[in-house]
Amino acid sequence: MQNWINKLNDNPTAWLLESNPWTNYRTLIDLLELPENSSKVFDAKQKLDNDKLVNELINDADQWFPVNATRHDDSKLAHYKLRMLADFGFTVKDQRILQIVEKAMAHRENDLFAIRQTLPLKDTIAGTDEWHALPCDSTILNYTLIKLGLDNELIAKNIEHIRDKWSTDEGWFCFLPFVNGQHKKIRIGCPMAGLMALEVFSLVPQLKESIYAHHAYEPLKFHLEYGKSLYYFGRSKKFWTLKYPFVWYNALYLADVLSRFEFTKDEPLLKDLITWIEQMQTEEGKFKANSMYTNYRNWDFADKKQPSPWITFLCCRILKRFYS
Repeated sequence: MQNWINKLNDNPTAWLLESNPWTNYRTLIDLLELPENSSKVFDAKQKLDNDKLVNELINDADQWFPVNATRHDDSKLAHYKLRMLADFGFTVKDQRILQIVEKAMAHRENDLFAIRQTLPLKDTIAGTDEWHALPCDSTILNYTLIKLGLDNELIAKNIEHIRDKWSTDEGWFCFLPFVNGQHKKIRIGCPMAGLMALEVFSLVPQLKESIYAHHAYEPLKFHLEYGKSLYYFGRSKKFWTLKYPFVWYNALYLADVLSRFEFTKDEPLLKDLITWIEQMQTEEGKFKANSMYTNYRNWDFADKKQPSPWITFLCCRILKRFYS
């Protein structure tokens, strides 16, 4: 078994621990594997709870879709911000998070979690402002709520819905007008929907290595072999980016999800992603964001000039999973 640290030019762990509160906290738990009841982890969580940027993020997420979303790759949308808080380590034990979760669970379509958005209607760019459940939004909401520590009948029902929709490799498809034509020709699921379904399955032990997870992976595998744009998702320069938050389809996001599974470790797709990550490090074993969302310019992962502790942590955790 290879040690993931040996894949780096230098060990950045000490630097990560001295950086920002969100990176320090997750490094202690995910890289150093300290128990959450240890004094170091407790102190790190206190600093995370009191951080100014984090509290601004909580306040933003609490404004749960005051207007409808018109595009899905908008990193300012509330469900992406709630997902960031889950990534940092927040849970429903925090009353501030719980009140956001209650808002998130209040809107459903056919028992699936929904967000407020405008969907394009057939043969027109017009749409209706409603609460809709789509393969991407509903699934990432379900993942986030599980990650935040929610466990109830509604969550279980959503997991079952998502599982059943991936009983084949066509999976859960949105069938919006601009992707229907290609789907009729190739009959394969959406890679973004598959990626997000894999996130959910990664948190459910009985589904993690299941046939449903294999089906959700198939669109990602197919996209690599297809060699061109699939439902408007490409694999060009924009795909190969170290970019956070995980809003849309890119290499870092894929590597973060696929590295959680055993059945993907021999797949060419994940091996290519791991090789790319190793090649992106600096001489000090650190990583820089090479793309950013401008509305996060005050965060370390939106600075393309300096190494980012959070991007470095994400890459280290991916390597740790892959080589473990």
